[in-house]
Amino acid sequence: MTNVTNRGARTLADMALAELRQAIISGELAPGSPVRLQEQVERLSMSSVPIREALRLLERSGLVDRSPHRGAQVAEMSAQDLNETYMIRLELESMAVRLAAESMTEDDRDRLLGLMEQYADASRREDASARDIHAQFHMGLYELSGSKWLLRLLPMLWDNAERYRRLALPIRGTTEERIREHRAIVEAAAAGDPDEAERALRSHLSNSFDAAIERLRQQEEDAE
Repeated sequence: MTNVTNRGARTLADMALAELRQAIISGELAPGSPVRLQEQVERLSMSSVPIREALRLLERSGLVDRSPHRGAQVAEMSAQDLNETYMIRLELESMAVRLAAESMTEDDRDRLLGLMEQYADASRREDASARDIHAQFHMGLYELSGSKWLLRLLPMLWDNAERYRRLALPIRGTTEERIREHRAIVEAAAAGDPDEAERALRSHLSNSFDAAIERLRQQEEDAE
C-alpha cells in the first residue's frame, strides 16, 4: 500500500513540476514573480505536498529561488546568469557531441534529421510543440554519448537556457538558418568527425547566446 501511495505522490509531483516548469520557461510566470503555494494549489487542483516537491526540484535546477522571508519566486534573468549557463553548456555539450560522433549510426542520423523536419514544420506554424521537439533533438543527440553524468547535468542547464532562447528567437535568424545549423552538427557527427561536430555545435550555441545577450541588454536598458 505504501508503494502505491508513493507512486501516486510521485506522479502528482511530476505533473506539478511539468506545469510549473512550462509556466516559467514560457514566461507565463515572469522572472522575479512570486510562486505562491496557495495559488498553485488552486490552479493545479492538487494538494500542497506535490507542489512543494516540484518547487524544491525547480530550485535545484535554478529556475526558482527561495528564501525564508520572500518565499519562492521565479529566478531572475541576467547577463551574468546567461553567460555562466552558456559557458558551461559549451563545454559539456561539446563533450557530448564528440562522444556521439564516435557511435552515431545511419539510423541515428535519420532519426535526428526526422526530428529536425518536425521542428521546422512546427516552427513555421508557430506551434508550441516546436520547443519540445527541439529539446528531443538535442537530448537525443547527447544520449548517443553514452554518458550518464552528462545526461544528468545537461537537462538542468537546458531548462535555464530555454528561457533565454525564447527571448532570443525574434532576432535569432530564420527557421531555415537554424535548421542548417542543426543539420551541420548531425552530418559531422554521422561522418565520424568529432572536431567538425564540435565546431558546428559551438557555432550554433554561440549564435543563440549572441542573440540572447543582445535582447537581454536591450531589456535592461529599457528598464532603466
